Amino acid sequence: MIQLTDLIATVAGEADDVLVRLTRAVELSGQLSELGDHLVGHFVDEARRGGASWAEIGESLGVTKQAAQKRFVPKESPELTKPSMDRYTQRSRRVIALARHHARFSERIGTEHLLLGLLDESGGLAAKTIAKLESGDGSTRLAVLHRLDAEPRQRPDKQPYSTHCKKSLELAVREALRMGHMFIGTEHILLGVLLAEGGTAAAVLNATGVTHAAAARHVESVVSGPPQALPGA
Repeated sequence: MIQLTDLIATVAGEADDVLVRLTRAVELSGQLSELGDHLVGHFVDEARRGGASWAEIGESLGVTKQAAQKRFVPKESPELTKPSMDRYTQRSRRVIALARHHARFSERIGTEHLLLGLLDESGGLAAKTIAKLESGDGSTRLAVLHRLDAEPRQRPDKQPYSTHCKKSLELAVREALRMGHMFIGTEHILLGVLLAEGGTAAAVLNATGVTHAAAARHVESVVSGPPQALPGA
């Protein structure tokens, strides 16, 4: 268990100025709260994969079934509220914009559009990871474009992000926190997409040889080192 004395020592060791220490303590408090949320979310996801009902999960959390679902089930919506976009790197923000562009004739913005955005941002670590792991040069792009060819091409008035897309971005945050990063890079989005097992992008990536385990190993080998606070790829 994390001890208060350990946290105090951590903050005190980072700066001599008392106001800088206070600012750092506030930042650390927010990070710990977020880590706690994602810790619970991880085990909620595990319980669901294990066959637990929302009623059972709610009982374990001390809330109603409806409250548990409201907290942990992403809903389609036109906005992205978690995490705040200021934590996305410039490349990741372009990925989101590119995903919306690729989805301009679709009913919703899905993980397949997010994947195309990752591939378009060719300088990002996600695109480089896919290129290294995919079974054939360009096979992932061809596979996802083939999926999109079967969709009707008529843009609705309100175009929401799909539940799988929003879940992928939630899992991207969890992957960033697991790696000790306070930014959301393209590599984290890729890992989140791969963890959202019901999404089209995860199915395409797995079919072309890009698995979460292999992608995580490659990403971690590239970014290995002390925890980072500055934007990455």
